Amino acid sequence: MGAGKIALKWFQNDPKSWTKDDGTQVSEADIEINDYLSEKINKKLKKIGWLSEENHDDYSRLEFSKVFLIDPIDGTKSFLEGKEDFSISVALIEKGRPISALILNPVYNELFEAELNKGSWMNSIRIRVSNNKNLDGSRMCAFKPMFSHPAWKEPWPKMVIKNKNSIAYRMALVAMGKFDVMMALNPKNDWDIAAGDLLVTEAGGEVTDHLGEKMTYNKKEIKKKSVVGGCKDIHIKIIERVKDLPL
Repeated sequence: MGAGKIALKWFQNDPKSWTKDDGTQVSEADIEINDYLSEKINKKLKKIGWLSEENHDDYSRLEFSKVFLIDPIDGTKSFLEGKEDFSISVALIEKGRPISALILNPVYNELFEAELNKGSWMNSIRIRVSNNKNLDGSRMCAFKPMFSHPAWKEPWPKMVIKNKNSIAYRMALVAMGKFDVMMALNPKNDWDIAAGDLLVTEAGGEVTDHLGEKMTYNKKEIKKKSVVGGCKDIHIKIIERVKDLPL
């Protein structure tokens, strides 16, 4: 995939970077990948809307029944630090829900794909979420210090907790069963989670906000308060613990 080649060209090669008005980082690699995808997708498919992290949102996407949600580099912080846990995320949305998804980790050569009602794959091999039913001992992909915060009503059971900077990549790893569940209790944008939503769901899992509500994408407001995705038995146990948080 051409976007992956661009990412690898800049990876660990000191691309220029700067801070956007919203406080997030962006690099010349993000911009080049965005321009490449825009040329390949947006300019050729005029009847489909477009929303990318690296383009101004003029809300014209709301006029379309289908829209592409693009994150040229999800995990720019890791990318700039020379760490491998970043990804390129593309989702096709129809009437508020993802119908096709792609997440690429170019360093590991992992291409995750999903189609509505057709399943999820990694490098053309069918993948499924784990069948773990126990929160105790489960594999959680999230920010570890969050679980020792004094705000929790009861302590969390012992879990194997690791983090990945890219939310999309976290969700892809859940879809393939490497983690049982992932969680983020801070706001995320549509382009961060839409592709991963379909990957996990088509792999047999569940993705919601912390209240247990399914996401609707391509609304005027694109921020989601939270995201929890995992195998169904673990997902519901997580929701029971976090649903009363005042996010």
